[in-house]
Amino acid sequence: MKRRDFVSRVLISGGAVGLGLSCKRRIISVPDEKEARSVVRENASGATVREPERDIPVLAETDVLVVGGGPAGTAAAIAASRTGAETYLVERYNHLGGLWTGGLVLPLLSTHAVDRNNRTRQVIFGIGGEMSERLKNMGMSISEINPVVDPEAAKYVLDEMIREAGVKMLYHTWASNVIMEGNAIKGIFVESKSGRMAILARVVVDCTGDGDIFDLAGDDYDVMNYAIGLVHRLGNTDTVDTGTTGYAKMNLGKPTPIPGVNWVNMWGKENQDALDVRNLSELQMDYRKEIWENVQKIRQTPGHEKVFLLDTASQLGVRMSRILEGEYKLTLEDSMTFRSFDDVIGISGAWTTMMYKGKKVPSRERPYWQIPYRSLLPKKTDNLLVAGRCFCFDRELVEDTRIIGTCLVTGHGAGTAAGIAAKENKRPRDINKNTLKRELRKQGAWLG
Repeated sequence: MKRRDFVSRVLISGGAVGLGLSCKRRIISVPDEKEARSVVRENASGATVREPERDIPVLAETDVLVVGGGPAGTAAAIAASRTGAETYLVERYNHLGGLWTGGLVLPLLSTHAVDRNNRTRQVIFGIGGEMSERLKNMGMSISEINPVVDPEAAKYVLDEMIREAGVKMLYHTWASNVIMEGNAIKGIFVESKSGRMAILARVVVDCTGDGDIFDLAGDDYDVMNYAIGLVHRLGNTDTVDTGTTGYAKMNLGKPTPIPGVNWVNMWGKENQDALDVRNLSELQMDYRKEIWENVQKIRQTPGHEKVFLLDTASQLGVRMSRILEGEYKLTLEDSMTFRSFDDVIGISGAWTTMMYKGKKVPSRERPYWQIPYRSLLPKKTDNLLVAGRCFCFDRELVEDTRIIGTCLVTGHGAGTAAGIAAKENKRPRDINKNTLKRELRKQGAWLG
């Protein structure tokens, strides 16, 4: 993939930076036919529009810029700021937590796994553990293992932790392109109601979930199509009268911390391209229709008359898309054999049955597994780290790498490393791994 090369010094000095924007839309009316020919161009891939050059204002210059405020991005921003590095966090929605909150994927998986003595133990600590503990103390989570949280409480807790850490938060802001100088990202172009602006940073952390930043920067990756769903919640589930004549059991999902409110998961259609906006739009409409019509069937079933659709998730349940080709590809074999890494940044657990060497291994028998720092490092881009479901791992490990707990762990590791790299003015790949591990332990992470 060809690396886009935007030279930051041109931007900073007030020069013009041009972006080629691929698009199918055509200008319907223009004052001059000659001008139209110079604006809209035809090529092998369709029509393109040449965007005029213009000066882009610099919104901020910072030590660390985290793009994406899901579980990984929130943990990364908090961790980076706790190292003393000035940190900005950019999020396209109006809340933190990503699929954990806005996506209504409420269980914090995977908090536990089996240790070397065949005992089940907690493995998620650090920033993710703090979030879980706060929600528990508020009465906003249920279950010790893989706790289910209330999404609004989680949004509040994450906001407060960001505020307490001193992170500079930008909601309603979408990262649209990178500013490259050689093999380094000098900054990110962002789009918002305030227009296009640039944020310059020493170190960038890609927590977009889909690897948008490492894609734009030109790093290599695999693309994995997977099932995409849409979660919803039901209200008044505690009013169901099982003794009513004609009663039939209906799928009302699973409990949440709020009495009478259940969350209902949807696996959705298999083999979906999460990078195709037309596909995402079609799925969104189809799933909303499916949910609405299914809830009406529930309400028409005797005993369920008071059940209602509380809400649908504000974002689709995208499970997988781009996977980074990083310095080390974590494997299923690593996760099943207590593989140790000298650059470990955290440990995750097991929540589901996995196939290993032709045998089904249930979660109660699966070991905890280490995540090496190298799996967060792109091969090409010097000052970029990657966390969340798009870090470097083998496809066989997808069920464990994409879930909330692992995202929190990789985010914590990436943010801590980014803060150290920015403060020491080093490339992330060049920081001392023992320094990184000491700081992670200081911040409460468990490394085994």
